[in-house]
Amino acid sequence: MANKGETKCLKINNSLSITGISKIKRFIYNPKPGKHNKNTAISIGFVLKHILNLCDNTKEVKYIINNKEIIVDKKIVKKYNLPVGLYDIIEIPKLEKYYTLEYATNGAYVLKEIEKVDADYKICKIISKKIIKNGQIQLSTNDGRILITPNQAYKTSASIKLNLLENTIKEYFPLEKGRDVFVFAGKHVGQKGKIEDIKEGTMKRPTLIKLKANDIDFETIEKNIIVIN
Repeated sequence: MANKGETKCLKINNSLSITGISKIKRFIYNPKPGKHNKNTAISIGFVLKHILNLCDNTKEVKYIINNKEIIVDKKIVKKYNLPVGLYDIIEIPKLEKYYTLEYATNGAYVLKEIEKVDADYKICKIISKKIIKNGQIQLSTNDGRILITPNQAYKTSASIKLNLLENTIKEYFPLEKGRDVFVFAGKHVGQKGKIEDIKEGTMKRPTLIKLKANDIDFETIEKNIIVIN
């Protein structure tokens, strides 16, 4: 029996809340495995068709992609099921439009329009760090990047502002009091707040972050946030 190819479509009943799409529609594009976890990714085809409403059908989606009109994180998109996720930079040079992906308060992805100059940079969360040969530090980020640096000051759970053109770190945002964060999971998804306090975790309890957003205090676990400034 021949091997079955990859599934290009996903039943809407199996899709996640990140799509925010009506279940009147039966299928959506299934993002292929890639830099983002499947539970936090949508396809670029979905963005074009259901968020930007630039296309009515798959033929039109493929036409735009095949004409190299879409750029994600400074790379030309070649597949309509390319996975995209939090804070990915999406460019449509032909329309002079630039966007970044964020979560709305209902947990669905939305596009935030940005200036062209801001499309050169991206916020990434450091999810792991290890020492490699010659004392260099290897950082892994939430979007699947591997960065090598001699700077040992970088810590996990912090964030970096990445220069996408040079693939270099422009700024470092440690996890500390007074920093601005974005909540991308949990009960308070989609909210931006300032860190009021950090309760270090234990073997049995994760690190808790106390935030203030719109004059309201609340707590969430560290894995639900990304430092943005």
